[in-house]
Amino acid sequence: MNIYAPEYYASFRCVAGRCAHTCCAGWEIDIDAESLERYDQLSGAFGDRVRGCVSREDTPHFILTEDERCPLLTGDNLCELILREGEDALCQICRDHPRFRNYFSDRVEVGLGLVCEEAARLILSWPRPLRLVRLEGDGADSPTEDERWLFELRDRWLDSIGEEGPRARLLETLIYRHLPDALYDSRLEERVGFIRRAYSEITDGWTDGDLPALVERARTFSDRVEYDDEVLERWIAAGIENDPSEGLWG
Repeated sequence: MNIYAPEYYASFRCVAGRCAHTCCAGWEIDIDAESLERYDQLSGAFGDRVRGCVSREDTPHFILTEDERCPLLTGDNLCELILREGEDALCQICRDHPRFRNYFSDRVEVGLGLVCEEAARLILSWPRPLRLVRLEGDGADSPTEDERWLFELRDRWLDSIGEEGPRARLLETLIYRHLPDALYDSRLEERVGFIRRAYSEITDGWTDGDLPALVERARTFSDRVEYDDEVLERWIAAGIENDPSEGLWG
């Protein structure tokens, strides 16, 4: 299976305690079966503490604190699991974040989500247009007819942007992340409309050159829309003339 990613993908590094918006707060953190088994085998007082932070009802997950932080997140926004056991001890969702994957018949395309401020900064400041590189695999691509059509449409759209700078990088990553979903639900016009509205929502009123402000706007939009299935569906289903964004920046 061939795996592709934007060329900036390999440059991403979590900034951990330097992040102003830690991904270890505000979201429920589910624990996969393999990680849960590992936590059950941790010894000593730390092992007891980890297990005491886990709810096994429904999907196993960490029990957030009263201020909705992961119970293993230190006061300076570092992860105790990493500090004590290394990055391999993270559950799957924590290892993956902020990455996303789009699956095709013979390839997988991975990317970085704008919800992470460091990923957004990397993407929006990248000096070159979006270009995919192969991370794994050495076989020839054999896309289906529908996939070939979509790749050609995507390439034409990306080529037509013709603009350097953060605005171009933003539109490119919205296209890269969301256009492939049209293969699954056949809602191409709605997906295209969503991408255009999302781009307008993030950039409307933004002052060129103020990269930190655009990073924050992209991060906020991604958090409130891309990572909430109900809100995302409402945006996609909305007609071109309808604006579901009222109050987004309130």
